[in-house]
Amino acid sequence: MTVVGFDFGTTNSLVSVVIGDNRAENLVDETGRPVPSIVKYEGLRKVVGQAAKDELDATDLGIHGSFVKSPKTYLGKETMTVEGVERSPIDVTHDVIEHVRKCALAVAEKENYLSEITEAVATIPVNMNGRQRRDLRDAYNRSGIRVVQFVHEPFAALYGHFRPRMGTDFAHRFDRKNILVVDWGGGTLDLTLCRLDSGRVVQLQNAGTSDLGGDHFDAALRNWIVGRVVNDPSVIGWDRRRQLRHKCEQLKIKLSEVERATLYINNFHTESGEPLKQVVTRDDLESIAKPMIDRAMDSITALLDAAHLSGSQVSMCLVTGGMSQMPAIVSRLRELFGHRVEVSSNSATLVAQGAAWIAHDRQQLELAKDIEVRIARGSYFPLLKAGTRVPFEGQELVDDKLNLYCADPRDGHAKFQFCTPTRPGTDIPRTDPRDEFGALRLNVDRRAQRLFERLTLTTKLDADGVVHIAAMSQLNGHRASTALYDLQFGISLGSVKSDGGVAADPDPPTPAAEALHEIGSVVLRSNIADKKDESYVPGDLELLSKQSGYFDRRYGKASQMQIEERLYYQPCARCKRMVNDPECRCGSRR
Repeated sequence: MTVVGFDFGTTNSLVSVVIGDNRAENLVDETGRPVPSIVKYEGLRKVVGQAAKDELDATDLGIHGSFVKSPKTYLGKETMTVEGVERSPIDVTHDVIEHVRKCALAVAEKENYLSEITEAVATIPVNMNGRQRRDLRDAYNRSGIRVVQFVHEPFAALYGHFRPRMGTDFAHRFDRKNILVVDWGGGTLDLTLCRLDSGRVVQLQNAGTSDLGGDHFDAALRNWIVGRVVNDPSVIGWDRRRQLRHKCEQLKIKLSEVERATLYINNFHTESGEPLKQVVTRDDLESIAKPMIDRAMDSITALLDAAHLSGSQVSMCLVTGGMSQMPAIVSRLRELFGHRVEVSSNSATLVAQGAAWIAHDRQQLELAKDIEVRIARGSYFPLLKAGTRVPFEGQELVDDKLNLYCADPRDGHAKFQFCTPTRPGTDIPRTDPRDEFGALRLNVDRRAQRLFERLTLTTKLDADGVVHIAAMSQLNGHRASTALYDLQFGISLGSVKSDGGVAADPDPPTPAAEALHEIGSVVLRSNIADKKDESYVPGDLELLSKQSGYFDRRYGKASQMQIEERLYYQPCARCKRMVNDPECRCGSRR
């Protein structure tokens, strides 16, 4: 069964499929372009795609009367109101996906590429959170499409750029080099900094924002024109503002090719019936766009700083997305990276093509970096190792448990800090810098002895590429959980996979039990021994309790620590209250 690449974009959507083993074909609509991600509701009738865009001429991202533009931005919310009707963002997203699927199938069946679309590698922005991914997967499922896996949009673009060139001098030139992908579309700016290494590509750092997409440039240009042609902008109705915004989008695209253009709308002024006629130069547009471009450059600099790299250490800056055609953006990138800026020739379709190649090669994403929990005294313990494969939908989740202990419970909280090494790979030294990207606080017994209250940490990696972490106190049953989705991934380039093996865990750090620790810090307790000796076994382990007379003090089998551990987890024999409960006064009465 053929798996397609599906780029459900904020502004436009596209399906691509690899034909044979040598080319990716775009399954576009009847106009030969990607399908606009727009839907209009007229009672029970739906107008989707290009037909809806022709009617919309919208102002900004969002809902306008009976139109919904960029429904992906509403995923994760319970409902949205469209013309007074409460609708589910999943249903609205499904309507667009279903239309794109039908458009793609119409082309695929005509060209005899494939007869159905039931599985896809789907692309997502780098900042899409866990709930949004679940909702998007649900929308695909409602169209009968199983999402094999999600891939970050700029990561897919990089794969699509290099995959057809594998084995050539071009690909060899960038081996062991750093590459920055700037995917700047109508809805989002997505960045991923990657490294190629012997036929593999791994992400080093990611960043993304929905505040700097091309639609915001269109809105800024519209507002600039309105401020020049009318004294009171409030007199311009929604219809005119929508029409003007659409004209500004066309004008922005035109100014990428010419130095000067005229925006003209007949009968624009309602009272006088006069037209709107405004000459706009490329310099005008660049002046309007400069604050947004400055913010984007700041984001790129921050990304490089987080990876401890300079612009000179980036061997290629690959630019894709609709905004890649804007000369001012390319010029600013070249100020930073010089001749190493490469603007994709197929920027509108590269993301979908990359996803199609990943699907064709049956590649499976792997974690690029260890996911660690910070242990007291500055040690780190890997919860998931670099190289752990992200499960496909339907595969068993990656699941692991770890026992920890609170080193200092005086404030009643155990604090878990989660991080990744800045560098990808396994066996990263403790002295290397870490990026912290999550935290968790669990209630513990503030009266407990240090290192006695066992805390179970459960880690699960799901098919959405999200790590779910849950902590529980074995003593009082308190629970807390969090989800980590800002992860970096690695993948092989080409149809031949790497062995995919996961390196063995290094010896776990074992901080000294007698050391002083920060309040709430957690530690590991060593659970390995050099000989068969039951005195090493925790006293609360049920195995010891089943041994007749083991805890009888007359025989002296149990150590004092084992006796204390056993009593710690056993309720009072008289009142049945747990240890340290102030209501238990049985001992004082005796």
